[in-house]
Formats: sequence, C-alpha cells, structure tokens
Amino acid sequence: MNASVDAVTVYGAKTISRHSAAMAAEMEGVRKADDIEYIHRMRVASRRMRSALSIFRSCFSNKDYKEIYRDVRQVTRALGEARDLDVQLEVIQAAELEFNRPSQLPGLKRLLLRLSQKRAEAQQHVISAMDRLEQDQLLARLNAWYAPFLAAAESVYLYSPALYQLAFESVQACLKDLLGHVPYISDPANVTELHAMRISAKRLRYALEAFDDLFGGRLKPYISTSRKLQDQLGLIHDLDVWVQFIPAFIEEERARIVNYFGSDRPLKRLLPGLLAFQNSRREMRAAAYADFLVQWAEIEAAKTWEEMLGLLNTPMDLESALRLLEAARAKNIPEEDNPA
Repeated sequence: MNASVDAVTVYGAKTISRHSAAMAAEMEGVRKADDIEYIHRMRVASRRMRSALSIFRSCFSNKDYKEIYRDVRQVTRALGEARDLDVQLEVIQAAELEFNRPSQLPGLKRLLLRLSQKRAEAQQHVISAMDRLEQDQLLARLNAWYAPFLAAAESVYLYSPALYQLAFESVQACLKDLLGHVPYISDPANVTELHAMRISAKRLRYALEAFDDLFGGRLKPYISTSRKLQDQLGLIHDLDVWVQFIPAFIEEERARIVNYFGSDRPLKRLLPGLLAFQNSRREMRAAAYADFLVQWAEIEAAKTWEEMLGLLNTPMDLESALRLLEAARAKNIPEEDNPA
C-alpha cells in the first residue's frame, strides 16, 4: 500500500470522478435544451456530486471545498428551476387530454402558456450556470484534484477500517435525519415535514450509492427502498405544489385581466379547467399519502433500516474481532479462551 495516499481519498476520488464525467457528458445537451432528459440527468449528477463532496469533505482543503461545493450547488439550483418547469409542462400537456371539454381547455391552455414563458426565462438561467461552470473551470479543477489519486489507486488497499467507518457514519447520519421526520408523518397536513423527509430519503439513497461498490453491491436493496420512498414522497410534494399553485395562479391571472380589460369577467372562462385540475390533484394527493403510509409500515415491519445498519457495521465488527485475536496471540492466550 502507498503510505502517502489513503483509501478514503482514493475511494472519494473514484466516486467524484464518475459524477464529474456524468456532468461533463450532459453540458452541451443542457445548453441546447432539445431534450428535457439532459437537464434531468445533469441535475441528478450534480446532486450526487454534492453528496459525494459532503461525504469526502476531509479530502479537500477548506477553501477548495467551499469554492467547489458552491459552484456545484449553483448548477443544481439553476437546473432545478428548469427541471421543475419541464415536469409541470408535461403534467399539463397530459391533463389537456383528460380535461378536454370545451369549458375546461381554456384554463389549461392559459396555464400551459404561462409555464412555457417561465421555462424560456429559466433556460437563460441554465445557460448562465453553464457559463459560470466553464469560467470557473470546475470540472477541470476537479480533474486536477482526482487524477493523481486515480493514478495511485492500484497501489492502495481500499478495504480499510477507516473507509468502512466513513460509510457507516455517513449512512447512519442520513438515516437519523430521515427518522427525525417520522413523528410528523401521521398527519397529512404536515406538508413541510413530508417534503423534508423526501429530501432526507434522497440523501440516504445517494450515501448508499456512494458506498455500494465497497460492499460488493449488497446495498442495492436499501438503495431501492430509499428510491421508492423518495419517489413516493416526491409525488406527494408535487401534488401539494399544484394544490397550492392553482389558487395563486388564478389570482395572478385575475390581476393581469383586470389591468388589461378593467374587469375580471374574462377570468370566468379559465376557472372550470383550472378548478377541475386542482380538485384532481387533491384526490391524487390523498391516494398517494395513503400509499406512502402503507409503504412506510412495510419498511418498519421488515426492520429494513436495522438490517441495513447491521450490514454496514459487519466489516467493523470483523476488524474488532481480528484485533482481539491478534492481541490474544501476542499474549499467548489460547484462542478458545479468547472472547472474539
């Protein structure tokens, strides 16, 4: 083993290099915006990058970490605005097929128009974020950091106690954050807590993904559970956004109409479609929340998180046992008398 390079740094370099490559692969597509999946993939890559940077923060100087993390966060935020609008536009386009009565279509078409206008504005923010990414040479800077560690990787034994300890502590911290929201989930009105729990599930998933290779793929079932939980809570959040957004949108359109016509009477033709859509989101939200409670009960009944922590802790338990065995041998204690 190369004594000058530790396993944590090499593993971190490998992880961060993958996310850096994933971000670089999407940059041109993100600029062109011909396909909404470019934005989606790069947003996910930037989120994974932020998670990896947080996990392996000790591998960077404080100054480098703050600058790099700030740049990645700016990309995530700019892409988040555009991605959210892309998803909303898809939802409204599908809703036009469902709420297709002549009385309903005007409201949905007006909503589609306003969201399309916002998406065009958001694209300028996306392009600005890509410009900053290139000007700050973020990906080149990351490459200069991880390249030497990747070159030294073959001489480094990765399966070290320090790396397993980092995996356990990182996942345990994310799980603690997730479980902190559990007391609030029995009330469907706790919109903020349910949204925060979705973010916690996402962070848990990314932490598990970061260390899956270290555990030979055995974390995949827990990654899948975290992903399903994230998706379920994400659906609830999206529906909550619509339920709250439609009344605000109606008032914005009322103000525009009054300013233009001097009266809000033309607003009446928009209301049937908008209100029908809002009511459908309420019904979907109630069903999604019920499904979430069932899913969470199944997770708890299966003792999923206890099982996960047990798996993560196994290498450290083994390391402790080996150390006790070595100590016993050093003292010439018979192995059968050794409690390890």
